[in-house]
Amino acid sequence: MENLVEGDIHPLRVKRIEEIDYDDYVYDLVDVSGTHNFSNALGVITGNCCAYNFSSTSADDNEFEDKLYFKDGKHFSMGAWQVVSINCPRAAYKAGRGNTKELFAELKKMMDTAVELFQVKREWMEHIIQNKRMPFATQQPKDPNTNKQGRVAVGIEKLVYIIGVIGINEMVQHHMGKQIHESSDALRLAVQTMYELKFYAKELSEKHNMEIALARTPAETTCQRFAVSDMLHDEYKQYAEAVLKGDVKASKEKIQETRDLPVYYTNGTHVPLSANVSLIERIEIEHIFFPIVDGGNILHIWLGEAQPDLHGLKDFAMHLAKNTQVGYFAFTRDMTMCMNDFHIASGLLQKCPNCGSENVEHLSRVTGYVQAVSGWNESKKQELKDRQRYNVSDMI
Repeated sequence: MENLVEGDIHPLRVKRIEEIDYDDYVYDLVDVSGTHNFSNALGVITGNCCAYNFSSTSADDNEFEDKLYFKDGKHFSMGAWQVVSINCPRAAYKAGRGNTKELFAELKKMMDTAVELFQVKREWMEHIIQNKRMPFATQQPKDPNTNKQGRVAVGIEKLVYIIGVIGINEMVQHHMGKQIHESSDALRLAVQTMYELKFYAKELSEKHNMEIALARTPAETTCQRFAVSDMLHDEYKQYAEAVLKGDVKASKEKIQETRDLPVYYTNGTHVPLSANVSLIERIEIEHIFFPIVDGGNILHIWLGEAQPDLHGLKDFAMHLAKNTQVGYFAFTRDMTMCMNDFHIASGLLQKCPNCGSENVEHLSRVTGYVQAVSGWNESKKQELKDRQRYNVSDMI
């Protein structure tokens, strides 16, 4: 209780900063576990495994150096008040095929609604803070040099508001009849849409005096929830069923029994998981959106090899960092863990290769972190089946 009231943050003093070209065990560990993420960004970055990130550089913060060394208790405070995701395919259904002007108008209406939710959340949180119901975030950590109390741990005014996008690919598919990897015009519309949303987010930020960022929502459940809600909608279900990813037939048969269905919209601005495109083509499309989406994005590389060559992974990671706009990426290898002898093997196996037991658990990445597949919803399990996997030889 004393820790909750007085706080228990202990800042670590930065003694030295070095740039090191290190290429040794890092890639061995990636090869072994397949759980690591790579950040290719400048400045001080806080990155969540799900891909939200918040950054600060000396160019946009005149106290950057003081915060870096925790001078006088100054420190970086990054995060978000709230995340609201918008159903981009539904905006396309409402607008009507080919009506780009109306499409943008519908998306902006959704963003306006998101701002209303942000305002309610802000009012509620201010009430919580004023009544001292958030002791950890409002504690004042001590300066490690002077032992004096510094600023409040979480700088409330520095927090941003995030609007996430779901189903840009399906939005474009309904609007134009092509997916973003099938047509340069479709890709162009996706990029144009994201810029429209980015500019409108800036406009809303200035109008309402709040910093709004655009992001790819992690969407452990939202891609499914939006998809199922559109399947249930009398007016939009015919449109949704034409563009949904996953097992639409099975979902239509089960929809009266459950809402946990194996269908989904493609997350954020990604190329569909099942798209039969090369890894290079996938990257050439997805890296375009990283400079636009300032609240967070991630490039997933699903590995198909049991033991990928670590030197190949290293070379490709360096290529991505030096030659693309990808700011955050992850290599993911599926694994099977035997619940009898706890042997771990690569791939999604039905039996333990060590003892032959069928009592196994599959492990893979969901959005940004590795989890047991048994805990996933049916949509994410379907995504796992649909993933296009690549070998190191595909990275050339």
